[in-house]
Amino acid sequence: MTIPKLLSHKHNDIYFSWFIVCCGCVGAINLAKLAPSMGNLIDYFQISLSTSGLLGGIFSILMILTGLIGGIIITTYGPRIAMLSGLIISFFGCVVPFINHSIVGLMFGRALEGYGFLLINLSAPVLLTLHTNMKIRGKVMGIWGSFMPAGNAAIILIAPVIYLFSDWKFLWQLSSLYTLLILLLACKIVPPDPPYLKIQKVGKLFPKILQSIKDWRILIIGATFACHSLIFLGNMQFLPYYFENIVDYSQNISHLSTASYCLVSFAGHLYCGILLNKGKKPQELIGFAFITSAIFVALFFGVFDKFLFFEEIRILKFFAIMIVAFFMGLTPPTIFFLMSYIEPASRTTPINYGYMVQIQAIGIFAGSFLYGWLVDASGSWTVIGYLSILISVFGILGGYLSSKTIAISPK
Repeated sequence: MTIPKLLSHKHNDIYFSWFIVCCGCVGAINLAKLAPSMGNLIDYFQISLSTSGLLGGIFSILMILTGLIGGIIITTYGPRIAMLSGLIISFFGCVVPFINHSIVGLMFGRALEGYGFLLINLSAPVLLTLHTNMKIRGKVMGIWGSFMPAGNAAIILIAPVIYLFSDWKFLWQLSSLYTLLILLLACKIVPPDPPYLKIQKVGKLFPKILQSIKDWRILIIGATFACHSLIFLGNMQFLPYYFENIVDYSQNISHLSTASYCLVSFAGHLYCGILLNKGKKPQELIGFAFITSAIFVALFFGVFDKFLFFEEIRILKFFAIMIVAFFMGLTPPTIFFLMSYIEPASRTTPINYGYMVQIQAIGIFAGSFLYGWLVDASGSWTVIGYLSILISVFGILGGYLSSKTIAISPK
């Protein structure tokens, strides 16, 4: 049975890809809005640091525990319904906390936002695989991969402005309005699932789940993504604190610098899409990303300070972390690109993505925990530089193995 090309025109594919990025930004905004709001939430609810840490970990805990379940939901009902459901759940997740001004309401809302993020994150690459031309698959996945830094940068820039005249409840209201707008547009823009997908028999899911779990290629890709998330998101979560308290930037400059980190990564994602479309080998892109991160994260956190004696060291370190942001942007699009070639798009493809995301989430959860614990234990930020070198070694190995074992179809 031949697979119909629903959107064969290149420009339609690109426009559709950018809209799916807007959908992904719903989850990215909800994930990142906690960072610039943490101080406000601690003061408002009178909560401890450990409770605030739990608020930050809800997303990754849900992903670790329910990634495969999300894949099963998409397999059962189709990626379009899953995308719309993820947006609806995210909307209610934004609404609950400013209706119920309690820590329970906030946590329940975060849980809804987290599961909405999971459904959006899993259904998006499936929709792109189904509804865009394979000839520009690299560019499409480059565009999609940029949703996280785009959403992160947007909320990190917006939140400090809002807190000049209002509180966290207005930020949650604003994110709910954005989610509602995207939901209404998605009802019109996201096309129905292809006819061949609707008539495919799902059959018994347990053998398919077992098949995904046994597929060590997905395990390696997920572990490689976990290495990326540990380094990139670990840096992002601590940058505002590090810039303000260690480098002695003002609060506004610290937030602006962190937003710049996200925006530079956004550019790196788009550049990666261009390179993939030109036939650049995935293992080269992933390898270069992790080599760069090993060197420049180590430089930023002071591993090489004893060899550097000039006064411009602060400027050098600032550019070092921006270089990390740009070249780490080569990893997510390449990961999604490789995943799209694990097997031809089918009704059960989301289970593969669910398993991959479940493994990746370990890196998201471990990033902030490891960074904080290691700095507390050692009394120095230099240990983060050494950690990045170690994690990068595993990332390079994972990128090489996964790239060598997945056959990329010729254009």
